[in-house]
Amino acid sequence: MPRQPTRNDYLILFALGALWGSSFGAIKIALHEVTPLTVMSVRILLAGAALLLLIIIRKTPFIRGKQNWIKIFWMTFLGTIMPFFLVPWGQLQIDSSLASILLAVNPIFALILGHFFSDHESFTLRQLLAMLVGLAGVILVFGENAFSSINGNILAQLAVIVAGLGYTISGVITARIKGVSADSVSAAIFICASVFVLPLWLIMESPWNLHFETETLLALIHLGLVSTGIAYLMRYYILLRAGAVFLSYVAFIIPMFGILFGILFLGETLSVTTLGAVVLILSGVYLGRKKTVFL
Repeated sequence: MPRQPTRNDYLILFALGALWGSSFGAIKIALHEVTPLTVMSVRILLAGAALLLLIIIRKTPFIRGKQNWIKIFWMTFLGTIMPFFLVPWGQLQIDSSLASILLAVNPIFALILGHFFSDHESFTLRQLLAMLVGLAGVILVFGENAFSSINGNILAQLAVIVAGLGYTISGVITARIKGVSADSVSAAIFICASVFVLPLWLIMESPWNLHFETETLLALIHLGLVSTGIAYLMRYYILLRAGAVFLSYVAFIIPMFGILFGILFLGETLSVTTLGAVVLILSGVYLGRKKTVFL
């Protein structure tokens, strides 16, 4: 049963936003040289190897039970394989900023699914207000510059939205797994995903013929080990303790960290509009802390 989020949960949520906020740029860098299938495959295989090593070192009990493994299968497909391919595929045609906006609809999905499919996550007026305030901040961050890149790429946009829906459904399923730890769930999912994608990658891409530039290699390593391996440990830690609706607020935090990284490493400036958007995003996360039953 999800509990009221603690200060540590918020710290982990913001750290997760930072790691996932860096993934869009890394994907864009990698796509200059490799295909979405290679981005997905390398990301999953690196994360799977790292998480397998982690549970071996920590001697973490592996997941047991037929029902739990059925859930792991669906979480693998909906929350890993599908979005890890669809987001890079979408980013071939749309900007990273627009992809971030499209993924920011996740909290709305989480709120609706959590209400109808969870026994412990009520639909609340405060949560609804938090969603609207946070989403307004995300839209304000990018404004006309982001939406000017749409250019009719409807399929690419739909791909990212479907990826976000997959993440959210996977989160709802996670809440139904009992008596497991975050590292055992993460390892099980990425080991299963590796079993699926490795043959496909070997057949479709012939990776022994690929030659990675240093920049591409670093981007893929970052995606696999940092914004996937470490980030997913955080993701399932939050899901198992604070629930899918609380986790969904990370969709508002990710663009905020994208701004921060742009200022620190790309020499971008912080405008008054952007500062106002950051305030809205933080306010949206804060408003979701307490519950006032709406339905």
